[in-house]
Amino acid sequence: METTEWIIIIVVVVLVLAALAAWLMAQQRKKKQHEHAEHLRHEAQEHAAEIPETQVRAKEAEAQAERARLEAERAERQARDAQVAATQQQAVHEDRLRTADQVDPHVDTSSDEYAPGTTTHHDTTTHDTTTHDPDTLLDADDPRRADGTEGSHRA
Repeated sequence: METTEWIIIIVVVVLVLAALAAWLMAQQRKKKQHEHAEHLRHEAQEHAAEIPETQVRAKEAEAQAERARLEAERAERQARDAQVAATQQQAVHEDRLRTADQVDPHVDTSSDEYAPGTTTHHDTTTHDTTTHDPDTLLDADDPRRADGTEGSHRA
């Protein structure tokens, strides 16, 4: 045999060995991938046992949230009802004050400054001023006015 034939045989053997090594490595890689996949499947199966319990907890949380939402709606309705009642009570109160002010000859309900419950009442017999706030005294009602005249009534 000549050297060329030996070189060809050596090259063929090296190529066959390289192909065999590549094939063995591919088989080993496939085996490792299969083992890893089996491991992942096993872990998934273990976690699958927890799914029903987690679903039950989720349903319980949903039910609790629904109860809280209904309770909040009920509380909002109660707050609105209480606000309506307070507004109605305030309106009745103001209506009673307006009625009292309309009956009182000392109250000018047609004044631009008129507001129920804030009017000043004058006692014409003693010239005393009576208001809802007894500490309030208007200059016009002060018996010691700066112009030297007395009393709250102008002639």
